Amino acid sequence: MQTAVRNVPSSSDLLKLRGTRPLFAEELRTRIAAGSRCVRFEYCFSLLFVTVRRQSPVYLTGSWQVRYLRGLWFSLLALALGPWGVPWGLAWTLWSVWINTTGGVDCTTEIISVLEPGARVPETGHGIARPADVTPA
Repeated sequence: MQTAVRNVPSSSDLLKLRGTRPLFAEELRTRIAAGSRCVRFEYCFSLLFVTVRRQSPVYLTGSWQVRYLRGLWFSLLALALGPWGVPWGLAWTLWSVWINTTGGVDCTTEIISVLEPGARVPETGHGIARPADVTPA
């Protein structure tokens, strides 16, 4: 049986997210309560028969405009490096562009569950399961 060991940050630890200065856990909770979202963006790159999909580090964003602009950079990266692989390069490139232009992958619930292991956070509707909802195989 596997158990997950999570490093829960203390109130004195600084959390380093992209798009903002390092924040204390309480500051991050305040920003999320005020409407900010934690998102990741997708990109891919290909070399003939190999296509690799990756996600960016977590960005703290305050509005959909910021998410859209940050997603454009990762979309351009995917368009430049992604479609060259056979057979999945073009498919994963289009998928990455779609995810990025619709605001990225919202991972706010995962961040909150790391900050507060017992917190009950409503699902976002994107099919993202909180780590507590995932059962070991």
